[in-house]
Amino acid sequence: MQVLRHLVPILPDEQLYVRFESDDETALLLIGKESAARGMENDERKTLTVRGSKEALASLLNGELKLQQLVRLREVHVSGSFRQLLLLESLLHLAKPYRDVG
Repeated sequence: MQVLRHLVPILPDEQLYVRFESDDETALLLIGKESAARGMENDERKTLTVRGSKEALASLLNGELKLQQLVRLREVHVSGSFRQLLLLESLLHLAKPYRDVG
């Protein structure tokens, strides 16, 4: 697994739970500087939920479309604070693999 050390400075000190929900599946992602084992109690105030079709979530996670683009297109619905949304969008953008332009 590739280590993305450049993301460490913007990781939150406390765990942020990101719940991705489609029609038939749910995945929970923990983001933060703490180890996952220490922060396993799920606090709804620290949870960002992204709901949408599998295709929309795949395009988000593959870096094809940005989170706010999908929200504007009404492909996904986000529940949580705007700050959490911006953090997730920043992390996804900064974690995208570098592509050569040629």
